[in-house]
Amino acid sequence: MRTEPVLAEADALLARGRARSAETLLAPFVGREPANLGAWHRMARARLDLGDPRGALTAARAARQLDPAGAETLYWASLAASELGEHPDAITAAAGACHADPGNPRLHQRLAEAQLAAGLAAEAADGLRIAVELAGYDADLHVTYGAALFAVGRPLSAREALLRALTVDPANTQAATALAFQQKVMRGATDAKTMAAIADDYAASLRIPPGGRPPVRTERAALRHVARIAFFWLVAALAVAGLAESAGLASPPDALYTALFCAAAAVCCVATLARPSRL
Repeated sequence: MRTEPVLAEADALLARGRARSAETLLAPFVGREPANLGAWHRMARARLDLGDPRGALTAARAARQLDPAGAETLYWASLAASELGEHPDAITAAAGACHADPGNPRLHQRLAEAQLAAGLAAEAADGLRIAVELAGYDADLHVTYGAALFAVGRPLSAREALLRALTVDPANTQAATALAFQQKVMRGATDAKTMAAIADDYAASLRIPPGGRPPVRTERAALRHVARIAFFWLVAALAVAGLAESAGLASPPDALYTALFCAAAAVCCVATLARPSRL
């Protein structure tokens, strides 16, 4: 099996949000070709998309064995470390990536995100001030700059950054969402004290605690489990009713069949909608 088709297929799967399929494709491949740097990068991304930052960090560390100072390798190592709340490592790796490829705005954005996750909003804003001057064409960089500015209590400057992002890329949903959110919370700002409290709350929402954020899919998984069990019992009830009628033991009304069928269809829909959205 050639390397390029596997990596291209993994890229296509990741682009479509099929991280589980990408991981399944890459796992045996990196076992056969552990020196393939690109495969480890994609494995790190797949595991992050699956909500497995520890696995992503393992993949990133395998990449660092092959490419200790590579910008792409350090990017994934930093992102995985941030998700785990290992902030010194995340910031160091991101800074190393910026040093390796100083003209890449994506890397400066990663450094700022690592700083925001560590509660260093002022440092993030200062670093991005220079980055946006050099890479004003990058909408995502402006979005992160807007977040950092809002976190340090500069809402007007944050709004300007987000509007610049939308000027660069009118379809940027992150910029539009951030702008709407900031406008909403600013309605509660009546003086400098309330503005400072809003900024502090926003900065706190960007921080990641040591060990990472708690899982967010527990309720969805539980709902899906209950729906699948209910579906099984409803189908079983339909089967029992049908058998009883066929054997002449009972004559269930048509309304019972209709109700059971509708209920089974409903819980089937619930189980489908409750699937993890990033798989």
